[in-house]
Amino acid sequence: MIINHNINALTAYNKSNAAGKAKSSAMEKLSSGLRINSAADDAAGSAINEKMKAQIRGLEQAGRNVQDGVSLVQTAEAGLGSIQNPNLLRMRDLIVQALNGTLTVGDRTRIQNELENVKASINDIANNTEFNTTKVLTVPIKNNQQPIPPVTSTSLDIVFMVDFSGSMKSMLSDGKSAIQSVKDGIGDFMSSMSNRYNTRIAVVNVSAASDYTPFSSDQSIIKNALNRAGGATEPYDSIQKSVPNGSIGQNLGYSIDSKKIFVMFTDAPNESNSSETDVNARQAVEGSNNIPGYDNDDIQTFVFAMNDGNYSGTSVQKVTDTLHNIVDTTGGKIYSPKTSADISDKLKNDLTKDILDSVPPTLPTVQDGEMPTLKLQVGANSGQKFEVQLFDARTKNLGIDDVSVDTIAEGEKSLQEVDKAIEIVSTQRGKFGSYQNALEHIYNNVGNYGYNLTEADARISDVDMAKEVMKMAKSSILEESAQSMLKQADDMQKSVLNLMTKWQGSSD
Repeated sequence: MIINHNINALTAYNKSNAAGKAKSSAMEKLSSGLRINSAADDAAGSAINEKMKAQIRGLEQAGRNVQDGVSLVQTAEAGLGSIQNPNLLRMRDLIVQALNGTLTVGDRTRIQNELENVKASINDIANNTEFNTTKVLTVPIKNNQQPIPPVTSTSLDIVFMVDFSGSMKSMLSDGKSAIQSVKDGIGDFMSSMSNRYNTRIAVVNVSAASDYTPFSSDQSIIKNALNRAGGATEPYDSIQKSVPNGSIGQNLGYSIDSKKIFVMFTDAPNESNSSETDVNARQAVEGSNNIPGYDNDDIQTFVFAMNDGNYSGTSVQKVTDTLHNIVDTTGGKIYSPKTSADISDKLKNDLTKDILDSVPPTLPTVQDGEMPTLKLQVGANSGQKFEVQLFDARTKNLGIDDVSVDTIAEGEKSLQEVDKAIEIVSTQRGKFGSYQNALEHIYNNVGNYGYNLTEADARISDVDMAKEVMKMAKSSILEESAQSMLKQADDMQKSVLNLMTKWQGSSD
């Protein structure tokens, strides 16, 4: 028997501690429902578990990303649907109506006005269709450039009032006539204006006030209109009659919402029938703002006063005060070209610049030329993308920006353009529909993948509740048994005292 070391008590104590730890571990697992509560529970399993958790959470977010992508393509497709029906279909109806030979010039003008409104509606839908502030049917706005007017932001109706008298057709010092010089510059002028605005030009013969060509955007029609017979020059009379409600103007086909510009070409800027005609011309222009039915009827006047003495048979003449007053009132300008090259140069460059500077844009933005491709994150890992190519649905990209029914020929061409636009929009709607179907398939796959991965992770990290209950019961019994044995070990040491008591009694 020994007393310095109670080996039995130490053994019982250690076993009691071990059972207590096992019981505590089982209780923690039963409380959390997890087999791995710390890396000490399973170091390798803990690492696998955390990677799986990252994948599962990534897949859950990818599923939400896919749903956002579906919403985006649905928004874009709905916008195209609104463009197609009713807008493109209404545009086609109007063009078919305009092809009927029973219509007058005025009828076609009213149809053209509605066509312009339909085009504006299409552009509005394209410019304003957004998902989370991202424009899905028009190119994005740049932030690093100065704003310039966008294409076709304003409609321009330009009236060329041309003096076709004999002196205007005579050869100039450099071998061309003034009329020929105007024809040489008209192509570049129209191209420059059409690149920025929806531009149409009408031609009025100031030598014969009843001789005119209605508004058109076809260069060949305008150039042919410059082949006219001459006569007595009446520049101010033509101004008076060419305002929108004048005897000529009411037949030219003005657009209601257009900026109206007069451009006069004459080598007799001081000729008129009477001073009364001069005054009436000025009053006609100044009063044009009050014409009922016209919301933007400011008329701007530019004059090519070819009277500097370099023309054969023409003496130097002074531009009348009335013409100066009209130009000043409307914010226009008077040019004095000296040669045929100077005429075409001022037409192509100076007039173009002055008109563009005077007509403010309606949308002061700069836009990229191409639509962006959106890359949707549809997986839990890098590189798992789905690309959605957006579509520019504005009238210019659809090829219907210059739709016109001024003539039967233009109407036939416009009908083909609208039919092509309908086909383009239908194709693009189908493309967005295929995007939606593909994204929905991806969403289903992401859901299945996440489900299977979660099930696999559960087998690693989740606790077997029955097994742990059994362990806890076992540990509880062992802990209580060890404590009981510890008491017995203490009792065994007391036997030494009994021995010593008996020894002392025998010695006495």
